[in-house]
Amino acid sequence: MSYATELYEEAEKAALAQWLDDARLAYITTSTAADARKLGIIPADSEVADATLIYLLHDVDGKVLGFTDAWDSAYGHARMNDLTLLSVH
Repeated sequence: MSYATELYEEAEKAALAQWLDDARLAYITTSTAADARKLGIIPADSEVADATLIYLLHDVDGKVLGFTDAWDSAYGHARMNDLTLLSVH
């Protein structure tokens, strides 16, 4: 590998890291209220039934930004906050 190739690869990695920092990426997952309660995402004393399906909006690092009972609402909040949604499989 040449010195020029190494410099190019380092510049490419730096550009990708900067893009990821600037992109404001997010994704939506689902969970039951019971599982979200166990993880401390929703309060233990909330009146949401354990079997209720909720939608969690996460930042690129996995931090939960919020939750709702409708996918459309999670999507809308992501778009209102200029987040770019990714598909997670």
